[in-house]
Amino acid sequence: MTAIYARQSVDKADSISVELQIETCRAQLTLDEATTCEAYTDKGFSGKNTNRPAFQRLMDDVKTGQVQKILVYRLDRISRSVHDFTGLCQILSERGVRFQSCTDGITLDDSLSGTVMAQIMMVFAQFERETIQRRVADNYFGRAKTGMYLGGRPPFGFDKGRTTVDGRRTACYVPSPETAALAAHLFERYAEEGASLGTLCRALNAAGGKTAAGKSWSTLTLGRLLRNPAYVRADAAVYRYLQKKGAEMNDPIERYTQKHGLYCYARRATAAHNAKPTKSKFSEMNRSFITLAPHEGLVDAGLWLEVQHKLDRNRALKNSGAGTHSWLSGLMKCAHCGYAVTVSGNPRGGVHYLNCGGHKRGNAVCPGRQRVTTLEEIEQAVETRLLDYLLRLRGAEMRQKRRQTPEENRLQMEIGRQEAEIARLTQNLGQITEPDVVHILSARLHEAGIVLEKLRRRRDMLRSAVREPDLERCFAAVLSEWRGYSIPEKKQIARAVLARVNVGDGTLELVFRAPPPGKQKKDG
Repeated sequence: MTAIYARQSVDKADSISVELQIETCRAQLTLDEATTCEAYTDKGFSGKNTNRPAFQRLMDDVKTGQVQKILVYRLDRISRSVHDFTGLCQILSERGVRFQSCTDGITLDDSLSGTVMAQIMMVFAQFERETIQRRVADNYFGRAKTGMYLGGRPPFGFDKGRTTVDGRRTACYVPSPETAALAAHLFERYAEEGASLGTLCRALNAAGGKTAAGKSWSTLTLGRLLRNPAYVRADAAVYRYLQKKGAEMNDPIERYTQKHGLYCYARRATAAHNAKPTKSKFSEMNRSFITLAPHEGLVDAGLWLEVQHKLDRNRALKNSGAGTHSWLSGLMKCAHCGYAVTVSGNPRGGVHYLNCGGHKRGNAVCPGRQRVTTLEEIEQAVETRLLDYLLRLRGAEMRQKRRQTPEENRLQMEIGRQEAEIARLTQNLGQITEPDVVHILSARLHEAGIVLEKLRRRRDMLRSAVREPDLERCFAAVLSEWRGYSIPEKKQIARAVLARVNVGDGTLELVFRAPPPGKQKKDG
């Protein structure tokens, strides 16, 4: 049997239809071949691989000996991959099947010239495919750099609107009347002490809330929402945070004026860009591309950054601290191995003992403690030091959480530019050996360092200018009512103050999140 194979990826005015391909191939057949001819057509399939139904059926017929000759309109109708075409050549040679490309004038026979020419043509076909991929990717990110909308469903809290960017109309995000307020409120809720992705998801689902895709909330979808920079009114601090996370920043820092949200796109691995794709474009940003969007954000930069820092901290935690035996659950770590210390109860005596997670994995990880330690001992010791810490913190000056002022944002921009200038001068200095030039660059580097220090001092003065309202009553309530608090209430206070509690063999070390005035952070 003689087989004609035809493929067409898309219907376009200038494309060769499968019908025309078949008729061109039929004109090359003899009368005997035409009587046993069968056409195999794949319409709407790309030539990037051979996973096409009609082509696979053709190869099955080849392997069962039903096909003696194959005709195609052009070589790239079979495949645009050199690897796939080489495998095809081997199969056809083993089965004794002849092959002819009608418009290229190429046949696969026993002559070396025919096979070599086919291989060369296939190399050019693959090169053409990879060139097209590269052009598509370059055009995609070229449009992204101008702030053009690249498609997709708007995130929760936004609808799709229309705007003009550089004189060209494009889609953009606009606040949704139904969900924008809730989206902004989720940032405020998560920033609260003790809040977690799990508790927020349970509250949303209990209230019948749905995601932008109409599904129930999960920690994954909520985490991606909170990570998405589309919600932030981006300022210089946001710019520097994303840059430090490894994102490629398209716009200069001076354009981050506390108004616009951000588009975040992830580069994917292609033949043209030999790089691994990111696991998540929001959390793993080393291959993410950030550009200013035309829409206005929903959340102040300070709140958005506070949420990012909390997500960063929680991502590193290995223990959820959800235990019900103690208000220190999740804070206690073994001083020897660093593993979490858990609690087990004794139903007869009402005493709770501490277990090291490292010791459970064997003496090679942690030898354990020679002295038996109970939870009651640890809680009493931590309670004494914790209340003493709060007493000393009582009179400390507290900075108010507030939105960054335009002047602070301007200083942050200047600091960013000055840091970039210092980095550039330092790099140049390491590549130059001429004494005169080295002296000039060193002087400029020294001057830039002085300017940077002045900018930082001015920024810090602005930050410390506004004080927190009087917290005397709050501290007084904690100090006097501590023993009447429930375990969850004590846990919330402890987590706000303590980073961890290192439990050793007869030793105890408290690591505070911030030192009180005149004290060190660690209290042993």
